Amino acid sequence: MSRQAEAGDFFYMMIFGSQSDPKQLRFSHTFATFVRATGEGTDPSTYALTWHTISWLPRNLDVRLRRFTPEPGINADLDSTMRIVMKDGEKVTMWGPYITSPQIYNRSIEVLNKLNSGKELYRAIDGPLNNNVSDCIHAVGDVDPQFGRRRYVLDKVGKPASAFVASQLIKRSHYDQSQFENNWIIPRLGLHQYPIEYVGSQGSARVTHFEVESFFSRIKLAHPANWPLDNL
Repeated sequence: MSRQAEAGDFFYMMIFGSQSDPKQLRFSHTFATFVRATGEGTDPSTYALTWHTISWLPRNLDVRLRRFTPEPGINADLDSTMRIVMKDGEKVTMWGPYITSPQIYNRSIEVLNKLNSGKELYRAIDGPLNNNVSDCIHAVGDVDPQFGRRRYVLDKVGKPASAFVASQLIKRSHYDQSQFENNWIIPRLGLHQYPIEYVGSQGSARVTHFEVESFFSRIKLAHPANWPLDNL
């Protein structure tokens, strides 16, 4: 179970976007994982990790864009989400891992508890006025303590929406992401087993579960300055 941040902990976030190719709106998703590292010493890669994911979906997993009435939702964990979106043929991009603040982490716990309370409903395209009805984008955007969902208008879906959420959270962060080596989190969370495109602070690297071992041996993936750059 996730608990509130404590002094001496390190906090990280990863924003994910998935979509089919060609893109279909009902086969697109925005989700995020938040990590707390607890331990001693100066190397957080040796710390114990706990994490939780905000991945808001209809309970029956059938996204219906033209359904205007809210329906029961379910918050899926990280592995379940990966299996769901990949079963639907969606390709996944991850922004991060980025170091983040205790405030963002604590806010993510509040959102998680709200989604798991049974009071929150799902609608594929929600509105800004009812905070008890969420789509996947606003469920993640609600972790933003400054802007909240009103900032995240639904003019973007799938990967563009996730990229926008990540950019907003990083833009107003107090941390220089290039100074932190966070990619040790990827195998610790088991993400190396999935074909994911990873986007760091200075570009992107395409890594699949078949390539990850040789990729780590060829370059220092832990530092974004060493990533091979290409265009999104």
